[in-house]
Amino acid sequence: MTSENGYIIDLLQLSDGEHEYSFSLDTEYFKSLDKSEISDGHVEIAANVEVAGERIMLTVRTEGEVEVACDRCLDPMTLSQKTEEQFVVKLTDTDDEDEGYISVSRTYGKLDLAWLSYETIVINLPLVHSHQKGECNPQMEELLQSHLCTDDEEPEDK
Repeated sequence: MTSENGYIIDLLQLSDGEHEYSFSLDTEYFKSLDKSEISDGHVEIAANVEVAGERIMLTVRTEGEVEVACDRCLDPMTLSQKTEEQFVVKLTDTDDEDEGYISVSRTYGKLDLAWLSYETIVINLPLVHSHQKGECNPQMEELLQSHLCTDDEEPEDK
């Protein structure tokens, strides 16, 4: 892929046919995102852009690993990532948005694959991030167990 930052496709410069792009999202990329739930990772991105006149089809494939915080013990954990998503891209004269496609202004004509790839990764993460049983931080497990109520315990009167 040739572009000013390695992730941008200039749709106005593409001829009809298929165009292949590949790049990586790495530690530096994930750490540069403000308040991302992904703290680290290495994900290979493969994008296929198929242009046929005004019709632009985009397929984004991701494969790699990302690091997130465990919802239970808050320690880092690694999740494998392998996805494939297809999108319809339209060059438009206005900034209107439609849920059925990605809108790119004809005056700008550029599509940022890094952000789209990041969104694809995040959308495909499991809703709950937790270590397998017995793999959480033992100190946090002990603390959680000390606050666990059981059916045998009587609630304290207030």
